Amino acid sequence: MTGSTAPPQAGRTSSAEQTRAKLIEYGRAAFAAKGHDNVSLQRDVLKPAGVSNGSFYHQFRDKTDLLVAVLEDGRERGHNVVESAVDESADTPPVERLRKRLLVWFELLEYGEDMYRIQSGELDNEDERVRSLLADFRHETFAPLTQKLAAAMASRSDHFDAERATLFVRELFKATALDYLDMPQDQRTAKRAAIAADLAAFIIGGLTGMAGIPNPSGVATQ
Repeated sequence: MTGSTAPPQAGRTSSAEQTRAKLIEYGRAAFAAKGHDNVSLQRDVLKPAGVSNGSFYHQFRDKTDLLVAVLEDGRERGHNVVESAVDESADTPPVERLRKRLLVWFELLEYGEDMYRIQSGELDNEDERVRSLLADFRHETFAPLTQKLAAAMASRSDHFDAERATLFVRELFKATALDYLDMPQDQRTAKRAAIAADLAAFIIGGLTGMAGIPNPSGVATQ
């Protein structure tokens, strides 16, 4: 009896998962383009996705619940991608480590442009789940980079403020990312390497200044 009912159950689960994935895909595009408050669930998500109201409410309570799922999906997909994508040795100068990570980060922006625009556009969202996920994104994206740089400077400075440095780096990354995404595609490709190199040198120079290292030998920028 049990054996005869298992395959249909598996089929229903697969169909539900496909529907959920489709809703997340179309929801991501809609939230990136219009923002949560301006998205019409029926017009911008369900109709283009070809999903009925009943199927939607079987998966989600409302469009905010869908936004939370979109953010959770993006976090899972992007988790530790920058860290795992860069193979580096302890002898690699910090500016070169950062340059490599930034190149990966710019490439991720190409594939995750919608997610980045959602993160930037939902900063005033009042839902606690959304705010918590956005805070997770900021921490996972910027804190590891700054912590590694802080560790490289630790032996040379006893007053480096990693929390303040993270704030500065985060805002710089945010502004750079939005400018980058507003470029035509051909300019992005042509300028990506130069932007990454300049941004890495700028960040290292700024952080060594914050650490009070007048001549950052040992924190090489070349």
